[in-house]
Amino acid sequence: MSKGAYRVSFEAGGRRIRGLVPEALVAETLGLPNATRPEHFDVYSWIAHHRKNIESALVKMSQGDNRVKKPYDLLSLEEE
Repeated sequence: MSKGAYRVSFEAGGRRIRGLVPEALVAETLGLPNATRPEHFDVYSWIAHHRKNIESALVKMSQGDNRVKKPYDLLSLEEE
């Protein structure tokens, strides 16, 4: 896990896409107070609940399209 982010990985269009979900994004959308870190279980649950949107955003980014809707614009592709 990168500092402050959780890795996600999935297959799309015959290729593996890897991305990072910032811990701060999850904390903000869960309504946690500033500087409060979410529990691992909460992050994994959040990722599972938002899986389709996360995958859609990362596929767009992998194709060079950075017009991703908030809050998913805070995601990033992981370098190989």
